[in-house]
Amino acid sequence: MEKIKNKHHLEILKELRRKSRKISEKEREFVKRYMGTDKTYYALASKDRAEIARKFLKDHPHLSPKEFVLLLNSLYQGKSHQEIYVAGKLLEFSPKFKESFDIKLLDNWLDNAKGWSEVDSLCQSNFSAKNILGNWKKWESLLTKFSKDKNIHKRRASLVLLVKAVRESDDKRLSNFAFKNIDKLKPEKDILITKAISWLLRSLIKYHKKEVADYLKKTKNSLPKIAIRETEKKIKTGKK
Repeated sequence: MEKIKNKHHLEILKELRRKSRKISEKEREFVKRYMGTDKTYYALASKDRAEIARKFLKDHPHLSPKEFVLLLNSLYQGKSHQEIYVAGKLLEFSPKFKESFDIKLLDNWLDNAKGWSEVDSLCQSNFSAKNILGNWKKWESLLTKFSKDKNIHKRRASLVLLVKAVRESDDKRLSNFAFKNIDKLKPEKDILITKAISWLLRSLIKYHKKEVADYLKKTKNSLPKIAIRETEKKIKTGKK
């Protein structure tokens, strides 16, 4: 049995287990393979996991920033996929905290993330253009570090962390870094990277459609085929 010292973590884990529904081992293994995780999997609907996070924050309105960090540190060391997912939701529902926390914590939190679902639950929609541009030098340094990390999940994070921001802002710092990072990672063949490249290119279309089209032409022989196919479709149809 895992030993968890953080009382708030234990409270959340108890709720995850309580709400988990019974599924067959075959179904459980299928879901884990799909998400790319090797962790324990509790079968909860997304709305139930989000509700656990919302209820926790409602029940603990006076949780200090230090206590919140300790909780997230503990959750991101969790043995189950859902502990990491709920940690991401706690961040999503805590906009004030994200304005001033130490972004270097992301490096530690990603250490235990495995598979696209766990990475994206932290990186996909938690950080806005305002968050990133408001502390650009530190974000640029961290994203650059992630893009060169031996851990493929951190390399994926260097792409996914920009998806929301480039949809919200036409700031050249974001788009320039995105194209530079895509160029750096495009030789990789793992789907964790190729799909993230496609996702980021499609997100860039909102404010940089011509640049994306020109980039596809320039790199058509080196970009992942899935990125070319999906991005060209998005340019032509406006659909995913």
